[in-house]
Amino acid sequence: MNRLPTSAILGVLLCICWAPVFSAEHDVEAGRSSPRSVRSIGTEFQLLVDDVLIGRKSGVVRQVHACQKLAKPVIVPETPWEWKGDDQRIYVYGSAIRDESTGRFRLWYNRNDLVLYATSPDGLKWTRPELGLREFEGSTANNIVFSQFHSPSVVFNPREADPAKRYNMLGYGRASGRGYHVAHSADGLRWELYPKNPVLSSGDTCTLALDPKTGEYLAFHKRYGTHRGQKRRLVYLATSRDMQEWSEPELVMAPDTVDDQRVQAEGGLFSQFYNMSVFPCGGQFLGLVTHFRYTGPPPEKGPLQSSHDGPIDVQLVHSRDGRVWHRLEDRSAVIPNGPHVYDAGCILGVSNFPVVVGDEIWFYYTAITTTHGGYVPKKRITIALAKWRREGFVSLAAGEEEGVIETVPLACSGDRLTINADASGGRINVAVLDAEGRPLPGYDSTDCIPLEADAVRHAVQWKEHERLPSDGPLRLRFHLKNAKLFSYAVAD
Repeated sequence: MNRLPTSAILGVLLCICWAPVFSAEHDVEAGRSSPRSVRSIGTEFQLLVDDVLIGRKSGVVRQVHACQKLAKPVIVPETPWEWKGDDQRIYVYGSAIRDESTGRFRLWYNRNDLVLYATSPDGLKWTRPELGLREFEGSTANNIVFSQFHSPSVVFNPREADPAKRYNMLGYGRASGRGYHVAHSADGLRWELYPKNPVLSSGDTCTLALDPKTGEYLAFHKRYGTHRGQKRRLVYLATSRDMQEWSEPELVMAPDTVDDQRVQAEGGLFSQFYNMSVFPCGGQFLGLVTHFRYTGPPPEKGPLQSSHDGPIDVQLVHSRDGRVWHRLEDRSAVIPNGPHVYDAGCILGVSNFPVVVGDEIWFYYTAITTTHGGYVPKKRITIALAKWRREGFVSLAAGEEEGVIETVPLACSGDRLTINADASGGRINVAVLDAEGRPLPGYDSTDCIPLEADAVRHAVQWKEHERLPSDGPLRLRFHLKNAKLFSYAVAD
């Protein structure tokens, strides 16, 4: 039985990024951290996703970075339960986990209402084990682990006291009436429905997440509602401590006027959000929102198609608590459509948890050749892989003119500064200041040994110091020229 170690969960918390764009000098406004207030930080990497820890900055621009893709999908329909005639479709609304003890990847995905399971030694070449658990057309020689669940989203909880409930799954089902259902498992293979089902009304796509601070389960799920005069797909959140009793769902992600204006500028009607994958990262939360640029009914009619058409790509959002969410001013897609044919029309769903592989972070996603209203056999649905550098969604970047980023006073629990940055075309120097902004002797930017390379984990040093001073709060001032800063950490 493969169980994800706690270290794997904690390791993923050192990940990614968001924030608005500024190019002129900027001081933190009221409602965010006062430049004089002291903020305590842990040892995790601090993401440059907002201005909460920034006292001032000048000469830098926040940039969104799209993923890197492979030339082909990593999993395509192959079995009779995945491929019926011209209808080829498999989805990964679900989950990917890497077992640190074995290094193997585990993936839960689906076809219609069947929950399927695959494993891989490297995350690229996948095997469908014959599990003998569920029958399909008279045989159990298949990789089916559960049925009557659409959009299955799996979370492994190492803190769960009951071993039979270490794995939890949320999905849209009809076993006990239409709605979102929940199930539990000891090993991720043998699943059992909870006594109370369904736990949430409505249905279709969903993502289950776990709040590492509170221990709550977070169910981000799609509901239809009238928003700003249009009936739309919207993202709601309900929370639970036991997977049985859930809070009243609240709207947490909805399109705004900027979204609609951009869709209309492309010839569409209005914007919708299909779903949102949420994961803890760097002491906060990041979300991958599938943005449906709705164009109306499909212009061509064919078999097995939706009556709603339009392309879907993925944008990044962020939250400090997992409940209140914020958009970027730069709304560039982090998983765009194309350039390959396999995802030229839609990215319909994204796995609910990242997998860290060396210096990269991986997400699996549902790739569709056509727009949402495409029809079979033109529409082919597969599972693809998106890659970023660690903390690589967003950076603060400076050009030929030097840029400066200065933090608010920080109470640090460690004494070694590490940065994730690309200075291969320039340099980054770091100065250390006291809480009032006065330079500390031996820690000026001119004392810093500059970073002049591309490094995901670069230990910052000064001519006479390898460690930060330990007497009281301090500020960090980053000086950038032709460089990008993705994140920083202060650890032992």
